[in-house]
Amino acid sequence: MDVDGAAREGGESSAEDYSSGFERALDGLRATGAGVTVRALVELLAEHGSEEGRMLAEYQRLSELVADPAARYLFRLILDDERRHHRMLVELATELAWGTYGGTETSVPPLGWHLDEDLAEATRALHAFEQEDRRKLEALRNRLRPFEESTLWGLMVQVMILDTEKHATILEFLERHRRRD
Repeated sequence: MDVDGAAREGGESSAEDYSSGFERALDGLRATGAGVTVRALVELLAEHGSEEGRMLAEYQRLSELVADPAARYLFRLILDDERRHHRMLVELATELAWGTYGGTETSVPPLGWHLDEDLAEATRALHAFEQEDRRKLEALRNRLRPFEESTLWGLMVQVMILDTEKHATILEFLERHRRRD
């Protein structure tokens, strides 16, 4: 990853890449003279990111090394999620350190949007779809139980259920924080 936490082209990364990304945030602490609370939060995020970086490097190593295609597939699924988590930690630490919460120069937009009625209705419809999707995926997972010992299918559907829960959480957040004029 580069200083801003972006993945290299081709997805190749080393252990050093995953432990980096927080330099800009740490520079921000020094440049802004951040207070104790912000400094502690950024340092906590950077420490967690560094630990996670070692874990990411191990997932990367295993996804390239392991001969078993099923294990390689699963390591790559985890690696994709963990790369996104690492990028989010870098973004959060950088914005905290520089005091740019949701500013024009940041990657995380500010909380303060307005959902017009069409978008609010679409959000509600998507939330209902995610809830129904979860029920259908749970039924599918149950029907796949006979294949648990010989395929990844049940696990794949379980991961989709967890993703659906995440999507529902995001949509609930949008609904809860909608500003009304």
